Amino acid sequence: MNKNFVSRQQLSLLPERIRKAEETGATKELYSYLLDLCKKKKSNVVRVLIVGTGGSYPVALFVEHLIINKMNIPNVEATTPQTALRKFDKNFKYDLVIGISYSGRTPDIKAVYEECKKRRYPFLLFTGESKRELQEIYQEDMLIKIVSYFNSKDNSGKEKSMISMASTLIPVVLFEDYTSSTFVPQNSFKIYEKCLEEAEKSVSKLNISNVAIAIKKYPVVHVFYEWEMLPTATDIESKFIESGIANVVLHEKKNFSHGRNTVLSTQDFGLVINLIKYQVENSYLTDESKKYYNNDYDKNLADFLKDICKSKLSSYYLEFGNCSLETTQWNIREMCKLPYLITEFGEKLNIDIAKPLVPFPKKAIGLYNYKGIF
Repeated sequence: MNKNFVSRQQLSLLPERIRKAEETGATKELYSYLLDLCKKKKSNVVRVLIVGTGGSYPVALFVEHLIINKMNIPNVEATTPQTALRKFDKNFKYDLVIGISYSGRTPDIKAVYEECKKRRYPFLLFTGESKRELQEIYQEDMLIKIVSYFNSKDNSGKEKSMISMASTLIPVVLFEDYTSSTFVPQNSFKIYEKCLEEAEKSVSKLNISNVAIAIKKYPVVHVFYEWEMLPTATDIESKFIESGIANVVLHEKKNFSHGRNTVLSTQDFGLVINLIKYQVENSYLTDESKKYYNNDYDKNLADFLKDICKSKLSSYYLEFGNCSLETTQWNIREMCKLPYLITEFGEKLNIDIAKPLVPFPKKAIGLYNYKGIF
């Protein structure tokens, strides 16, 4: 453990930041806004677009799953800002556009807001910045709404890290709170606090040192997922790539039978992560949907991935999941592991993931801080 790394310091503040965000009442404000929207529509038949970029894109996917599964609103799509702007150009009409930005200042999210304002689409910004600080950027009115989880009493301050930790987990947690029946942050936080503790223990049991050596030699990570695990899969991709630790290749499991074993058989890689959710026994699943989990395909795929990693000697297999949690809770539990996992890998490779490029290349700074036309 390197206590001098900013990433380690940021990680230690994660539980407190989640707790303080929950105290803001952002979930109740979110609930009131969306409930009012549905009442105005007089039904749940609304078209929703959720937009996120960087560490907020996995959040956008999580919110898509949440609204589809728990609110029974089928016309929901999560996307990146560039795609959203193209859809606007094609005159796709939306009853609500949700922009997710920890800082509230993400230029391409602001570009989406400007387009919504021009077209008079309802736009909701979900942010960790205070409303007061954003007043010059976003003008609230009947169609424009800012829901902030900024807490002025949070002594830990803003997250200072290039790799998202709090800025990914906090909005995921708060949106999950929104669909709960209690809206009592104090009770909710105890659940997430335990989840973080279990995540840290789980990661501490892994053989990080050996896997880190393999990744340094072959910096490629293959991730296998199903639609329900996509938020976690994209969060893995974001953290490994942005930290500079490894490139990530995402594989939708049911697409694997169409030849995607070729790259595993012919090329070297450091790690395979298999996101699994079989052995599900929850009563909320119908017999029809259970067959997608309790089947030989998942087991055969897991066995194949384990065998191919063993055959390569310097490749490792890691499994996330194998529990009976509801989909959004499954993603939260597994996403809680990622800040600990990526921090451990960073330390083993002597990379402070809070600032992996020092000095930051001048041309890259221009791209990172781009504020031109999107």
